[in-house]
Amino acid sequence: MSFIIYWEKLDKRVAQTVQTQLNAFFANLQQRPQFLGDLSVESLDFGSVPPYLEILDLTEPYPEFYLATEDDASNMASAIEEMSVDDYADVDDVAIYPERPQSQAMSDYFAPRMDMLTRSGTITPRIWRSVPPPLNHASLHMSNVLPGEVAVERTEDDMQLLAKIEYCGDMSLVLKTELQLNYPAAQFVSLPVTLHITKIRFSAVIVVAYLKDRINLCFLEPDPPRASLLDSFAIRTEVGDASQHVLKNVEKLELFITEQLRKAIDEEFVFPSYHSFEL
Repeated sequence: MSFIIYWEKLDKRVAQTVQTQLNAFFANLQQRPQFLGDLSVESLDFGSVPPYLEILDLTEPYPEFYLATEDDASNMASAIEEMSVDDYADVDDVAIYPERPQSQAMSDYFAPRMDMLTRSGTITPRIWRSVPPPLNHASLHMSNVLPGEVAVERTEDDMQLLAKIEYCGDMSLVLKTELQLNYPAAQFVSLPVTLHITKIRFSAVIVVAYLKDRINLCFLEPDPPRASLLDSFAIRTEVGDASQHVLKNVEKLELFITEQLRKAIDEEFVFPSYHSFEL
């Protein structure tokens, strides 16, 4: 079964969300070449050509979609920092030490205990201990929301869509970085680099889970021999100031960018990684 996609709904706000996720990935690159500066997404345009989408199945959402994410735990940790000792008066499992600073007492809740931590929905082992309950007294007796524990209520209306998606449109991406010469001193010379990504082609099985108050989205891992969801794309590279002499098509740099783009898609969007949008 196929259906119409209102691709124009992917506006600048949605593009900014995806751009932020990609920038977070590039900011944490561990093996960036020494000659390359920080890499960032300057702009993202979904274009006007939608992908082909074919429904494969309707199922119950994956159990992982109901688990708490790192963001849930972070939000709770922020709330904890704002709480006073009186907020814990009716809670049995919260230890408050009057002779110690509250921030120090709160840190005891993050002492080692093996639990689960999510990164954008990815389930990965991490050492944790119980997090204190939420702010108000009405909710103080709810179960603690920990990474890896159930945080989303399951309802009868929950559903999950699996569909085959194929894209070969006019989406474009602009990346910015610098080529750096680190001799005789660090960043002795730097040249601005602009990379234009076009002619993007990819195919995958997309998973869209509709829960009570959110939509979770991810892709399934491609079948062998494919190693990445991103089949191909074109790069046009410009090194230097556009108003002056520009050096184009730097092969070594383009190979690195190609590798990192594929890695960003496959690590951040392939299940068990997923992205959640609140309704």
